Amino acid sequence: MRELGANEVLDYHEPGYESLVKDLDAIVDLVGGEEQVALVDALRPGGTFVGVPGGASAELIAAAEANGAHGSPFLVQPDGAALDRIAVLIDSGAVRVEVAQTFPLDQVGAAHTVGETNRTRGKLVLLVRS
Repeated sequence: MRELGANEVLDYHEPGYESLVKDLDAIVDLVGGEEQVALVDALRPGGTFVGVPGGASAELIAAAEANGAHGSPFLVQPDGAALDRIAVLIDSGAVRVEVAQTFPLDQVGAAHTVGETNRTRGKLVLLVRS
């Protein structure tokens, strides 16, 4: 995250992590869960909260607005044209994807087990041979 320009990176495994910072311009929550609403209090007025897993709930958006901030839903929609543009960005080096581990397709179960640990740093990739 620091390589992407983050000034502060919080470990969501640490108790009370949501109270460690205040006056943030933006929060991008990649974890989700009940702590999302508590994190809204760390935003400055005019700040933005983006909840990636599952989007931003109505409760989260209301909490953000009550604090003078903004809650933004973010849900992934299938879009082949957008994936083509992303592939061009990756191929050109403009976007870097961190790959944690690769698996042959016949080891999809092992990949799923690794993903369930919530300990991966980067993407798990299934290799399909044609």
